[in-house]
Amino acid sequence: MITKLLSREECAECRLCCSFDSYDLWETPVITQQCHDRILGEFKPDQDFLDLDDHYLLKMQQEPDIDLYYCSLLDHDKGCIMGTEKPFDCRIWPLRVMDLHGMLVIVLSPVCPTVQKRPLCDIQAVAKELAPEIFAYAKAHPYAVKKYVRGYPIMLTEDK
Repeated sequence: MITKLLSREECAECRLCCSFDSYDLWETPVITQQCHDRILGEFKPDQDFLDLDDHYLLKMQQEPDIDLYYCSLLDHDKGCIMGTEKPFDCRIWPLRVMDLHGMLVIVLSPVCPTVQKRPLCDIQAVAKELAPEIFAYAKAHPYAVKKYVRGYPIMLTEDK
């Protein structure tokens, strides 16, 4: 989905989006029931999850002697074991959907080093193109919408 902005090769080199410090574990991708079932059935039958009523989070182990958690679906040699079937949050990263005072907004994660080199107009164009799908997903899966975090540049707001 986001390949209009970032190439698979650029993402495979970086993999920053596949790692989390303890303070940014809130960015862990939300896993729907359907994605949960696919992970267990097709990709990683021994995957552990945190069960949160109507959605899941992947359980990740902290790296020894460092405050870092890698996504449990990351193969350090090949990349994401799910390929193009990644969870929605991963497919749209470094874009995020957040709630700003009751309004859905598409924001840009400020930590993606590759996208920081792209012209802002290109990023906004991709956000606008993906907006219908992102906002539809957010409405169908409200638990996937994060509360707005200051410092995340807003690319687009939902038209009401």
